Amino acid sequence: MRVLFTLLPARGSLQPLLPLAGALRRGGHEVALCSAPRLRREVEAHGLPFVPAGLDWHVSDSDYIDVLCRAAGGLTFPSELAGEERFAWVTANLFIGAASRSMLPDVAALAREWPADLIIRESLEFSGCVAAEALGLPHASVAAAADSALDRRRELSGPLAPLRADVGLAPDPDGAMPFRHLHLCFTPPSFDGPDADFPPTARFLAHQSTPRVEDRVPAWVDQLPDRPTVLVSMGTVFHRTPGLYEAILAALRDEPINLLVALGFDQDPSRLGAVPPHVRVEPTLPQVALLPRCELLVTHGGFNSVKEALRAGVPMVVIPIAGDQPYCAARCEALGVARIIAPTAREPQAIHAAARAVLDDTSYHQRARQMCSEIDSLPPVETAVTMLEQLAHEHAPPHTEGHHWGPGSHARAP
Repeated sequence: MRVLFTLLPARGSLQPLLPLAGALRRGGHEVALCSAPRLRREVEAHGLPFVPAGLDWHVSDSDYIDVLCRAAGGLTFPSELAGEERFAWVTANLFIGAASRSMLPDVAALAREWPADLIIRESLEFSGCVAAEALGLPHASVAAAADSALDRRRELSGPLAPLRADVGLAPDPDGAMPFRHLHLCFTPPSFDGPDADFPPTARFLAHQSTPRVEDRVPAWVDQLPDRPTVLVSMGTVFHRTPGLYEAILAALRDEPINLLVALGFDQDPSRLGAVPPHVRVEPTLPQVALLPRCELLVTHGGFNSVKEALRAGVPMVVIPIAGDQPYCAARCEALGVARIIAPTAREPQAIHAAARAVLDDTSYHQRARQMCSEIDSLPPVETAVTMLEQLAHEHAPPHTEGHHWGPGSHARAP
């Protein structure tokens, strides 16, 4: 079986796909990942085949909204929008109307020429499902944003209509297309709460991280004093938020903890000035490997960071900035695994109070460990491979009925 993955050019979009791509390869299947050219390095660092498509942009670029607004026909970004309204506008007008629409011709051509048996998209990329339907291929999705396990069919119908029209597909007023076959969610249903409405094709599996080879725990970590360790990271996009790290450092620098600060891959630690001996500031730190040694994660509430913390049973202080982070923060607070710092309260005093509350209240740790146990009880990623094999077999074109899904089933590769 040949599986083509499509994704937005962001590490946050790539991370949820890596365990699945790895499991498929271990099962003897071929995979290729398709995205904007600037994601090539990230993908190939994991030893995976990469195929460029669409606009050359990256979510970590400071001007990516301007780039996508121009690609969408000169849209003006409504800067007054905030929270979930802002994220919905960006998804409809930029991720769908600009990025996915630009990728669609390349994805359709690749899926035909490679050729693919199945297309899997991360939940914020939509050229994959449109190309699949145009070519008569089965497709699946992976929930890659905090609220993307939810049933969004009605909301997506309108923004996706132009993409369907581009390839000659009939209207889809009920929005059945995005989750038509299989929607893979790597969080427990409880993450979204008792009233959550999921697509009928949603299947829930255990979160698994795929760190890079270099993401090992540094030797100096073993020499840390015997006191609580707190990890601070604002991810790979929102780490540039002005004054945020300064406020966190001012809040926690005098606490009796080991304070580990991941400042950002493009940042110079010296900009925070001199720090006490128990504070370590680095451009990057191996978050997945460090979390089991931590008592607290101070985070922007990125979906991957939250899943990693919950899988490690670590509570959080969440400082949401944009995108799906407000939803993620609200769910973590509702689950009793985090305290939230509102956008209007990003000050040292509030951050200090929230961190001390989580460190001192054992209920946060207990609930985080309960979520860890719930995640561990879900089926492993290998279960998804079986589902995908069945999906590809059931929807195979007539000339491939009875096809043996295994290595070497096609002659060419990207």
